[in-house]
Amino acid sequence: MRRVLDRRAARRRGRAGEREVLLSACLIVKNEARFLDRCLRSVSPLADEMVVVDTGSTDATRRIARERGARLHSFAWVDDFAAARNYGLARARGRWILYIDADEWVRPADAPRLRAQLADPGLVACHVLLHPQIDYTPYWELRLFRNDPRIRFRGVIHESIWPGVDAYRAAEGGRIGRSRLVLDHEGYEGDQSAKHRRNLPLLRRRLRADPTDVYCRCHLADIHVAQGEGRLAVRAWSAALEVVRGKTHRRAEDSLPYIGLVQWRLQHGGPVQALLAEGLAGFPGNLHLQWLHASALMRAGRFAEAVSALEQLMESGRAERFDRAMAYDRRLFGAWAQAALATCHWKLGNLTLSRRWFQQAAASEPGAIEYRVKAAVTRGRIYPSGVAPRGRSQGSTRSG
Repeated sequence: MRRVLDRRAARRRGRAGEREVLLSACLIVKNEARFLDRCLRSVSPLADEMVVVDTGSTDATRRIARERGARLHSFAWVDDFAAARNYGLARARGRWILYIDADEWVRPADAPRLRAQLADPGLVACHVLLHPQIDYTPYWELRLFRNDPRIRFRGVIHESIWPGVDAYRAAEGGRIGRSRLVLDHEGYEGDQSAKHRRNLPLLRRRLRADPTDVYCRCHLADIHVAQGEGRLAVRAWSAALEVVRGKTHRRAEDSLPYIGLVQWRLQHGGPVQALLAEGLAGFPGNLHLQWLHASALMRAGRFAEAVSALEQLMESGRAERFDRAMAYDRRLFGAWAQAALATCHWKLGNLTLSRRWFQQAAASEPGAIEYRVKAAVTRGRIYPSGVAPRGRSQGSTRSG
């Protein structure tokens, strides 16, 4: 097998010129002129080539790709993210692949260190740290892997490289490491209705092929919520929960149906205690479930217990004592937790502490006027209107 790999490397050197192509950055794009230049500029110091697969752009995307020196290919969109990505992988000449999206960029990195790591013959793939949104904690995602025909994406949406990596390791051995690369993402902000319309049929198609895909069921639930279809959202979360309950080995994303259902019941009325207990037993380190636990205590009027839960949550966030398998909105252990503490202390008659925590929340989230108003209200000993801010569900990996 080693001789085969050596022959492949020699062929790549012959095609690419004297310098061996070690790393190929691969992207699929459509109308990404707003983001693409920043992405390619961030990648070019690290990658030996940039392979851009365009699926039908009508803006300046193709021109930008050419100007930045990318190898540009066209691919007719067939409602299949894996097919588009694999088209690019098949045209990459590097021994390694970095897959990245146009609305992401790589933070400045030590290129020689990265190249030295990728020269390790025992390494098959590497995680990078990805910041999925502004003011979210980063999580580990597999973005670097060997360029081998067995390592290809699967799934029309939320496409995964893991089955290919696992197949390669089963045949050849090798290990998965962690790189020092850090990626940032921009693109979940603003109106998402167009993406919802695109993703909805793809999610249904993916779930017909694999009804056990928990993440896709929860993504489907999120779209139903955005479209005002609460019953359908609850149905999707409930189906995902039944899949999780039948699993022997659980992943971080298996916490999502608990988060979705508990949050829905807190917002719309319904029992949460048993479901929360089950979720926390399965995922004791999940900060979003801890936030919902504190919120449930507040709803039940158990404010002293909620204070303790919120203080523990904030300490875990400050000390970064959480699994990097998921991303968290920092407000869970920042402004939202601080405002919830303020409300708890108000209810317990501790007005000085209440004012202090509302001031902390206002400092943590300057754009939230309500915190400043409530801090001022505490001075007048008037009951502050409103309740603790409600959290939002979020996912650990993403696609398209």
